[in-house]
Amino acid sequence: MKKKAVLALFSLILLCGCWDSTNIEELNMAIGFAVDKGDDGHKLKLSMQVLVPQKIEQESSVKDPTKIIETSGDSIHQIFRTTALKTHRIFAQQLRVYLFSQDLINENNFDLVINQFIRDNETRRGSLVFMASEKPGDMLKINDDGQPAASTLYDISSNTKTTIRMFKPVSLGDISSAMQNNVSFAIPKVSVSQGKLMLDGASIIQNKRFLTNISPLAVQSYNLLTGDATGGVIEFQYEHSIYSFEIFKIKHNIDTHKTASGKYEFDVSVELDGRLSEDWNERENSFNEKYLQEIEKVVAHRLEENVKDFIGELQHEIKADICGFYQKASIAYPKEFRKEAKHWDDIFSESDIRYKVNVKIRDFGTKGATQS
Repeated sequence: MKKKAVLALFSLILLCGCWDSTNIEELNMAIGFAVDKGDDGHKLKLSMQVLVPQKIEQESSVKDPTKIIETSGDSIHQIFRTTALKTHRIFAQQLRVYLFSQDLINENNFDLVINQFIRDNETRRGSLVFMASEKPGDMLKINDDGQPAASTLYDISSNTKTTIRMFKPVSLGDISSAMQNNVSFAIPKVSVSQGKLMLDGASIIQNKRFLTNISPLAVQSYNLLTGDATGGVIEFQYEHSIYSFEIFKIKHNIDTHKTASGKYEFDVSVELDGRLSEDWNERENSFNEKYLQEIEKVVAHRLEENVKDFIGELQHEIKADICGFYQKASIAYPKEFRKEAKHWDDIFSESDIRYKVNVKIRDFGTKGATQS
């Protein structure tokens, strides 16, 4: 009898349906957050790009299936509560990107700005983070023929195999970890070109504040120095002709040493395999081994010059280790590094960093020589 009663009760529960369900028309699914300095004397302004279910149902006639909700306040949590006064609850489980204002992070510690996002159990720590020198909220309003801005940035960030001048994707969890370890780091920078969003170099964070920006060309040197390059094309000039070298494979190694005086030495060696994908030399002859070897030496020399210039900029102008040399030092000399960690950027700036690259052209396409 008891078994039948339990079975009947269980069946009744199933028939009741989902007691905590929410109508799809009442869902606000955020896919992008932009955080800027606040309006009307407030500290913060949060712009949320939210998917609108009704617009999705009318996708054929609606260009952008999202809306922007903007709210100012003095804390992120209070902004969410204020937003609840004028719209349905915001769900952030599908959040793709965060956009932060340089001005905001220049005036406030980054870890304090993201504090609520990190504490919230619903926050996706894998969401990607970007920096903007312009108003990030306005950037969320830019759509690419119906593609929401948040989705555009998320998709573009996966093109690291196509271009070597793109900074690697950085997640909310990555920057939280970096700030907990109190190390300098960089995140991709977004700008607007001819009404379109584009990734434009990177922004450096030091001591939890915005420090400066680096160009896409500097990002290329960063990727070659750190080994983060996964592909892309290197363009250069030689004897008044333009060449393009496409990277197929990169092998990267760093040897770490310390002198008797306590100075760190890092020997970075890189091997690049790739294709001579473009050759504007009217006398080209890729069938000739000596010609290829000459181009290989030119590519290696140009890259070494560029990377060494970038190292000099990092050490003597920016004075921030965004390349992770601190990780090599902590592994090679753990006891010493524990004492040096608090002022590592100063130690990094005085270190010897030697860079050597070897280039091998494995392919030159279907055309190997130009006839006179």
